[in-house]
Amino acid sequence: MSPYKIAAIYNCSFTTVTNRMKELGIKFKDHSEARIKYHGKDFKNDLSEKSYMIGFRLGDLNVYKKTPQSKVIIARCHTTDTNQVNLLKKVFKKYGKITISENNCHYHVNIHLNRTFNFLLTKKFCSRGLDFYPFVTGYTEAEGCFQLNQGKARFKIDSYDVDVLKYISRELSKRNIDNKIRKISTSGTLRSNGTRFTQDLWRVDINKAEDLERFIVAIRPFMVHKKYMERSEICLKNIRHRLLRRSRDER
Repeated sequence: MSPYKIAAIYNCSFTTVTNRMKELGIKFKDHSEARIKYHGKDFKNDLSEKSYMIGFRLGDLNVYKKTPQSKVIIARCHTTDTNQVNLLKKVFKKYGKITISENNCHYHVNIHLNRTFNFLLTKKFCSRGLDFYPFVTGYTEAEGCFQLNQGKARFKIDSYDVDVLKYISRELSKRNIDNKIRKISTSGTLRSNGTRFTQDLWRVDINKAEDLERFIVAIRPFMVHKKYMERSEICLKNIRHRLLRRSRDER
């Protein structure tokens, strides 16, 4: 409350309230704080949760402050997928106010966070201090794809951010998960819709059954997106069925 509202409750003057606050060492809000209608909860710096958020932010969130002095951080996205809306609610609802507007099944989501979420402001990728599996889970649920292709489970991530994909490929290899990284489109080449790529497009994929099984098992504890959970489960069942059939054939 403002000192004016407190004075009205106690039937005293504004000056009396401010004098008592000064005597007790209670800090006054600055003008930026005074304009904030909702004060979000502080982030407790859980590394797993932070890594997931950074991964998802790099893939699918626009994060900014209205002014450099603002103490409110806004994360926003546009989606046609209600599963993604539910993901954002699950990840951020306990930390800040979420507003959602809908028009013809197009959802615009705005999340209002406090300054403890400054780590989401930068779009520049830095791998230092990340927990890999939560990070790659967040990035996967923004940019990745689980699918069955010719009866076999496949996984891929397509992105213009080659630094992120190189990091993911390198960390997967360290964990003995075979993968491939390659450029699939060059800047300036024509798209199927008649427009041209403005940047090089890169892909990381995992195709071998045993490697994809290990990857899915490793990231499932961190998954939030319902559609990705369902599709990864379909892929996992496909892999285990193929591996069982292979084992029987070898016997």
